Amino acid sequence: MRSQASFSSGCSRWAIAGLAVLVFLVVTPARAQTACKLLQPAELESALKGGKATKFSGSTAKSSGITTDSCRSEIVRPQGNLQVTVAIVKDYPMEGVDVIRSRNAALAREAQWKVKGAQLEQKTVGQAICILYGRPAAPAHSACAIPRAKGYVEVHVIAPSQKEVASMDTVGALVQKAISRL
Repeated sequence: MRSQASFSSGCSRWAIAGLAVLVFLVVTPARAQTACKLLQPAELESALKGGKATKFSGSTAKSSGITTDSCRSEIVRPQGNLQVTVAIVKDYPMEGVDVIRSRNAALAREAQWKVKGAQLEQKTVGQAICILYGRPAAPAHSACAIPRAKGYVEVHVIAPSQKEVASMDTVGALVQKAISRL
């Protein structure tokens, strides 16, 4: 049986570790500078017509050696807001093109895209590998990614419905603009 002192010492170590993680999570968003510099709010407003972009909010995360630098904005519109994420993902153990294709293929195999009214389309727009998906009464997504070595740069737009989803051509043009600034 553990003694009270041993138990307190163990709790203290966990508390310190938890504090370190909390400090990391609080400090990390300030370092997400790159993704937030790739597109300007006015460019989002122009491409995704009909709303006003909110200020960008960035964060950086590292998990299993993979680093994700992401930046979010919202296009505020009367017919429903669009959520926009610009992400730079790197340090995968395989080529970025393989990551994108594997992810899109896995998504396409899901049963939810076989229900009546569901939509899943894929195409290439310039250098970008794009996917658009949605189903009735659920948010719709349009995401385009351009591979870069062991990672990729992606622009992902989430709309409140299939009627409001951004076209792959529009999102593809945004990600091509974003990657040109790296």
